Amino acid sequence: MDIYQLLSQAFLFQSLDAEQIEVVEACTSLRQVAKGEHVFNEGQPATAFYIMVSGMVKIYKLSAGGNEKILHIQLAGDLVAEAVIFEFDTYPAYCQALENTQLLRFSKEKFLDVLRCFPEITFHIMRAYSRRIRQLVDKIDEISLRDVRSRLANFLLTNSKTKNGKLSCTLNFSKKDLSAMLGTIPETLSRALNFLKKEGFIEESGNSILIVSKAGLEQVSGG
Repeated sequence: MDIYQLLSQAFLFQSLDAEQIEVVEACTSLRQVAKGEHVFNEGQPATAFYIMVSGMVKIYKLSAGGNEKILHIQLAGDLVAEAVIFEFDTYPAYCQALENTQLLRFSKEKFLDVLRCFPEITFHIMRAYSRRIRQLVDKIDEISLRDVRSRLANFLLTNSKTKNGKLSCTLNFSKKDLSAMLGTIPETLSRALNFLKKEGFIEESGNSILIVSKAGLEQVSGG
């Protein structure tokens, strides 16, 4: 695994030069987490944040009644719990591996020492957070202004790839998890999928969704 490449592609470190990335890399270590194991629990002291190397984790909270609410599904290349760098002394949610997972662990203490000693790295981190805030504002606009059908269509278009001349989107997680990502419930997601299939825009095969009409999805998504 090329840790340098992994770091250079993460949103926090994309604008760092090679020497700065080497400084950041000194704060890291690899961690293996088995399927079903928790990376951290809500309320646990926040001593580290992570970049996903491989596998998949879910970030979730529990209601007073014990019901699980999935906040995020994180895949390879995603940052996990980076908010604890500046904001939290304890983790604000649970993180559990949905499959065998490898993570690059950042010691919070060592990383903060780097930021104190290298102000130029701190400046780049602040710029990265600014870009991420703009992306989140756009996401909020999408959730508030679009209905589930358009959010689903946009998700399929954004995450589809061409293989053997056909455009398709592979779901590496359950539809329950997808519904949480889209800010809805499984029943509503199912109705949205059925609508897109009935209109002839998509076809389902296992965990793969074939894009039959890209133009149709673009119309539904508002694009």
